[in-house]
Amino acid sequence: MNPAYKLRVMMTIILSVFVLVDLAFAQGQGDVLEQGFKNPPDSAKPRTWWHWTGGNITKEGITKDLEWMKRIGIAGMQLADVSFGIGQTIEEKIEFASPQWLDTVRYAASEAQRLELEMAIFSSAGWSLTGGPWVKPEQAMKKLVWSETEVEGPIRFNDKLPQPPSNNGPIRNMGRGGRSKQQDPTYYGDSAVVAYRTPTTEGSMASLNPKITTNSGIIDATALIDDDLNSTVTIPAPKGGGPAWVQFEFARQFHARAITIAGRSGIPVGPNFYLGKKAI
Repeated sequence: MNPAYKLRVMMTIILSVFVLVDLAFAQGQGDVLEQGFKNPPDSAKPRTWWHWTGGNITKEGITKDLEWMKRIGIAGMQLADVSFGIGQTIEEKIEFASPQWLDTVRYAASEAQRLELEMAIFSSAGWSLTGGPWVKPEQAMKKLVWSETEVEGPIRFNDKLPQPPSNNGPIRNMGRGGRSKQQDPTYYGDSAVVAYRTPTTEGSMASLNPKITTNSGIIDATALIDDDLNSTVTIPAPKGGGPAWVQFEFARQFHARAITIAGRSGIPVGPNFYLGKKAI
C-alpha cells in the first residue's frame, strides 16, 4: 500500500471519529440544556420578596403562602416586615420584634424547611434596612422640607423666616402612617436659605381660582389647592362603575409642571392623568 494513501485513510478515520464524538457531545449538551429548561434546578428558580404588611400575619396564612410558592415553582423568599401596604387585615395584629412575632418567624422558617424553600429575612424593620432603635435620628432617612416667603423689593429684608414642617412623616407636612403606637424621636436641622428672583410668568394655581369638578359634580376643593397635605377631599366612586376623576379648568392658560398626590397609608397606586389644552 502506498504510505501516503495509508496516511490519508488513517486521518479520514480519525477525523470521522472526532466528528462523531463531537456531534454526540453537542447533542448531549443540548439535551441537558433542554432538560434544564423543562425541569430547572432550585439554583435557577426565582425568589420573591415576602411582605408582612401592617402586622397582618397568621400561621395559617404563612402556610398557605409558602405552599403556593412551592406549588408554582418559586424556590425561596425574603421576608420583609413593613408598616405600610395593603391587603387582608386581621383583628389581632402582631407587632414587629414582639415575642409573638419571633414565634411566627420561627414557624415560617420551619415551614420553609418542610417545603425545602430557601428563606432570607431583613435584619431590621423598614425599607432598605434603616429601621431599629440603634439608628440615631440624625443617621436615619430624612426628607427635605421647606417654607416660602415672598418679598417685594428692592428692600433690605431682616425678619424671621417661617419654620418648615418638622413632623415625622413621609413627605412635607404629612403625618406619619403605619401601625406603630410608639412616637419616634423628631430630628430637624436647617440646611440652606435660597433667595431668587421670581420668574415673571410664575403664579400660584390658587390665585387663578380654577373651576374644579369631579365625576360626582362640583365640590368644595379648597383642600386641593391649599398646599396642605393633611387636608383631604373625598370623591365617591361611580355607582355603576367607571373611573373617578377630578378636573381643573382655568380661565386662561396655566403651565402645570408638577402634580403631587399624597396617600397617608399604604403604597400608593399611580393614577392616570389627562392634561387637556385648557389645563396645560
